[in-house]
Amino acid sequence: MWRTVVFFTEVAVAVAVVIWFLDRPGEVFIEWQGWELETSFGVMALAILITVIFLSTLYILWKWIKRQPREILRSRRYRLEAKGYRALTDGLAAVAAGDARVAKKLARKVDSLLKEPSLTLLLSAQAAQLDGDEIAARQYFEKMLDRSETEFLGLRGLILQALRDSDDASALKYSQRAYFLQPSAAWVLETLVSLHTKEGRWREAQLLVEEAQRHKRMSVEKGRYQQAVLLTERARLSIHDNKLSQAFEQVRKAYNLDPTNSAATVLLANLLSKEGKKRHSRKIIERSWRLEPHPSLCQAYLEIVGDVSELDRYRSVVQLTKDNRDHPDSRFAIAEAALAASLWGETKQQLEALERLSPTARVFRLWARLAELGAEDDIAARRWIDRSTEAEADRTWVCSKCGTVADDWASMCLNCDSFATQLWKQPPRAHRAIIPSDLPLGSKLAEKKPEIDSSSAVIEPEIISRLK
Repeated sequence: MWRTVVFFTEVAVAVAVVIWFLDRPGEVFIEWQGWELETSFGVMALAILITVIFLSTLYILWKWIKRQPREILRSRRYRLEAKGYRALTDGLAAVAAGDARVAKKLARKVDSLLKEPSLTLLLSAQAAQLDGDEIAARQYFEKMLDRSETEFLGLRGLILQALRDSDDASALKYSQRAYFLQPSAAWVLETLVSLHTKEGRWREAQLLVEEAQRHKRMSVEKGRYQQAVLLTERARLSIHDNKLSQAFEQVRKAYNLDPTNSAATVLLANLLSKEGKKRHSRKIIERSWRLEPHPSLCQAYLEIVGDVSELDRYRSVVQLTKDNRDHPDSRFAIAEAALAASLWGETKQQLEALERLSPTARVFRLWARLAELGAEDDIAARRWIDRSTEAEADRTWVCSKCGTVADDWASMCLNCDSFATQLWKQPPRAHRAIIPSDLPLGSKLAEKKPEIDSSSAVIEPEIISRLK
């Protein structure tokens, strides 16, 4: 609509100008250097208009001719870039498909067409890795460090190479540089924390986690969990170094951050128990059991109860599990204690409930013990044992990153060295390998943290009073 209005306005103006000239005829006389020109005003105006149009056309033609060489070069460059980007795309596809020969060929083609190292170095490095040429790949990654736009990608490649080669020193150096460039990258933080914890540098790892929490680079829940794990390890190391007050403060803070951490709970309860604070230590375990039951909590609880009759141990387990009696771990703990106290009816009642709630292998093994001890029926006991071999596996510690299972909790996976990835759950059917719990976390860490007997720990009275 607006364009139509403008068009008719322009036509009206042109018609008005023509009419104005027609209504005002006249003559033009020009004398210059002996030349005389006499004509009407309309003819003169038309001649001027034609001259202007002619000169404008010549100017446009001159500019077009002048611009052609540059346009030809630009067009050729665009065609080469288009071919280069197509080759780059095909090269990345070849890397994804695992075709090393085609990837290397396309990497050379991209380099000749684009002349942009920032675009071709990564493809060349990946093609070299795919071909098994780690030396060439490292050289490409190192070249990427010289350019700001590819420095972070080059560091990532060098970090992965160092980790594959078990070169933790180089991996740590490159990771620290990558963290300086992009501290918000989650994989850089995880790599740094894992490298520090692998060498037993718990304090350095904790500082990284605290910084990530302050800058909101890590969720609150994950940060509290990781800090609790790190503080637990620091407490163990402090006990080994006979820094008992420091150890107590560390494990107390770990427990407050994450009461569901069974390792921190057991360590804190044992320290308090050895100082005569058995009632307080039992309350700590009862709170953790209420939040997240775990067999190690029940074992520690009964150790604190001490050398009493089996019936008293049963009563202690009932006290421990009073707030969540229907949880499978609570029922199993009661069933075990009842069986030891020769309470066959209570044992049977709990096992029947467990068959409905959580029919895992341990339930049928306990049925076999009940058949053997209560009814002295060896045939029935063997049937229960047979059923246990076909039942679902019991819950254990499973690494959420690599799926490896372990008997006991550890701050690091002993298979993939990942930190704070062990979860208490049923292991996958495809993976049943158990890592022995007595393997060290690393030669350096094993030297720093041998097995600790918390019974030898003595805590100053004023430190104990802070928990009251």
